[in-house]
Amino acid sequence: MLLNDKGVRKLLDKELQSQYRDDPNTRIINELGINNGKSRVDVAVVNGIIHGYEIKSDYDTLDRLPRQISYYNKLFQRMTIVSSRKYYQQILEMVPKWWGIKIISWDATRLIEKRKGRKQSTQDKDTLLSLLWKEDLEDFIDVMGYPKKMKKLKKHQLLEIFSREADVYTIQQHVYRSLKTRENWRADL
Repeated sequence: MLLNDKGVRKLLDKELQSQYRDDPNTRIINELGINNGKSRVDVAVVNGIIHGYEIKSDYDTLDRLPRQISYYNKLFQRMTIVSSRKYYQQILEMVPKWWGIKIISWDATRLIEKRKGRKQSTQDKDTLLSLLWKEDLEDFIDVMGYPKKMKKLKKHQLLEIFSREADVYTIQQHVYRSLKTRENWRADL
């Protein structure tokens, strides 16, 4: 049985909802834009880490995957690709060893874990910062104890300052908190 993106997303959502439904510290985000919209991951789960899920259905191709890999490797601490069975061998060769791999069951009713992913510890500061909206950056001014007048600066100016002056851990904590509490996501509307 062949599944399109919507069908695979439904299986993934069911799995993630069952895993995180009762966890108030977790936010599941559909279609998270990365690096100022240069890429977009299908699903991101944000709690103590950020875990990305990329879907490759029976109707997709793997043409964009190498570029997506380069973006995802800079941001996600865990990454899982959810794929049609027909792409399994190619994906096994393409994705980094730390990525998890799930494939769609032959009857298209569940996801099967073929490789458990591992957590990676490196993240790119600028890619993390690019997830913040202007109001998130203004909140970060308060977190960092900077003067309130800095809130008048343009977004790109704030990004430059935080990239230069904040450590990855502090940025990471603020980004995760911002993503988990943000309202008015495009997918929520």
